[in-house]
Amino acid sequence: MLKSPLLSPRSRFHSGGSLWAALPVWPALGMGLLAGGWLLWWQGIPFLFDWDELIYGSLARQMLLSGDPLSLVINGEPFFEKPPLFFWLQALAMSALGVNEWAARLPNAWVGGMTVALLVAWGSHLRGVDFGCLWGSLLLTGYLPLFFAKTGLIDPLFNLGMGVGMGSLFAADQARLIGQSGRAWLGLGALALGLAVLAKGPLGLGLPLLIWAIYKLWHPDPWPHWGEAVAFLGLAGGVALSWFVVEWMEQGPQWVEQFLRYQWRILTTSDGHPGPVYFHVLAFGLGCFPWGAVALAGILQTIRGGESSSRWRARTRSTRLRLGSAATATDPSQRAEHLLLVAFGVVLALFSLLVQTKLVHYTSLLYPIGAYFAAGRLQRLWARESKLTLWETLWILLSGLFWVVLWLVLPWLGGSQGEGLANWGILLTDGLTLGYLRAGVDWPLYTYGPALMLLWGGLAWIFGRQKVWGWVSLLLATGLSAQLAWGWVFPRLLQHTQGGSIQFFQRFVSTEAHLEAEPAPENSQSALPGTVGLYGFRSFVPYFYGPLQVPYAAFPAELSAWERTGQMPDYLVTWDPFVEELAERGSLQAIEQQGPFWLLKTSPSFSPPP
Repeated sequence: MLKSPLLSPRSRFHSGGSLWAALPVWPALGMGLLAGGWLLWWQGIPFLFDWDELIYGSLARQMLLSGDPLSLVINGEPFFEKPPLFFWLQALAMSALGVNEWAARLPNAWVGGMTVALLVAWGSHLRGVDFGCLWGSLLLTGYLPLFFAKTGLIDPLFNLGMGVGMGSLFAADQARLIGQSGRAWLGLGALALGLAVLAKGPLGLGLPLLIWAIYKLWHPDPWPHWGEAVAFLGLAGGVALSWFVVEWMEQGPQWVEQFLRYQWRILTTSDGHPGPVYFHVLAFGLGCFPWGAVALAGILQTIRGGESSSRWRARTRSTRLRLGSAATATDPSQRAEHLLLVAFGVVLALFSLLVQTKLVHYTSLLYPIGAYFAAGRLQRLWARESKLTLWETLWILLSGLFWVVLWLVLPWLGGSQGEGLANWGILLTDGLTLGYLRAGVDWPLYTYGPALMLLWGGLAWIFGRQKVWGWVSLLLATGLSAQLAWGWVFPRLLQHTQGGSIQFFQRFVSTEAHLEAEPAPENSQSALPGTVGLYGFRSFVPYFYGPLQVPYAAFPAELSAWERTGQMPDYLVTWDPFVEELAERGSLQAIEQQGPFWLLKTSPSFSPPP
């Protein structure tokens, strides 16, 4: 039986001790270091994926090579979509490690370690060290939370800034309840939210303030002084606007205008990524396997005020009697739970109902919030205070089956190069799909390891789901399965989808640059002289793996314009669907094919592939 997660941290807080002193430093530091190492494991093995990872890595590469940290440029054109904070961190890592996948993703290993450390500290302060460590551990075992923390996306840094901002506002509230000023927490929160804006945009300030405003309708006392509120907004806004002011002074209003237009487009249109209203609920419940179902169950129980809430209220009343008049009308852990509940609901509602663009990582802030409710639900299950419901059991089994099938199908499909589908009576006539499948990627037997690891954990859970060891086995197996998938499956999957394009562009990396991407793979051919262009399909592969500037043409008319002006590149990289239309020009010759990608050379005659 697990001990009730009450008293020692909160009693110090309520008795007038400093909130800083109540934070458990050593468990948080230890878990943070372990998390950083866990995220670094194989982090740089897969290629950067198209588009987002490659866009961000290319911006950092350009920034480092130009020596201008104030300029966001990709392919010689200004980039208007994101502020520069994350790219500064990437450029810093690249200055130490070189321009490669490890450096592009390294900032998120730092961010992930800090996030877990803070969750452990806050959770330990609220409900005990066992709860804090469980909360932080869950973020490292769910599939999507772990995958996103290992990428080179901005969202982990963005979420950290917003989380620290909201947590600091909460801490300032709690400090005022016991007669302290809380101004240090307000300053920290303002700085964190300002940096969140510098990471991704105005949502970094607007979303936390919306969540906080709704929470304060629930818990209006204590209300901050107007002077403190103005100072908080001034500091957060000053940090957030610093970059925009510099850009305005350097380049005029163009960058800011384009940036705001992009933010509005993402908010009001699907931007090519539509989805149903239940998209983010499904992504959370399925992607946060194995604890997504118990997280949703914990949230629903909290909303309904069911068994867990009644037991919690009984403990809270007993706690107040022991603490006397120093206890507030509402316990800090209940206030924190309410804040997290509001945050979960606002994020889910905003991106499900209002924001039309449906991308999985848009709601990644739900991962640490959901992990809180999952940790509480798991503690109650392990303490025999509650039982696993039928729908939770079915959801865990079905979502686990989904992931097992996925990890079995990908190696089988890649290894068979499409022949497996034909054997099952599925005929592929799409040349592009066949090109992907026949990219010549080796899939050894050990690539089935993620599926086998998850099967082991699933069987252990089926027989021990009412016991701690069954859940620990499943969580550990899922985390290891995710790591094996990252190191064994994803690199080969990316070889199919963009490996040929990367090999082609790596041959044209300028020898004059003082910092270059990683050398081409051993099986690629030697460097080619001349210039290269991209035709037909939009990709950001060349700007990280190839030359800093590669012209792009979407239609034959643009190629004709290149020819008329003498700007036709010596080579073109194109996609299988566009080979036939290029054959009609008669001025290009096929040099090589890698999967669905073709390398063409300017010549008097062009022979289409058989």
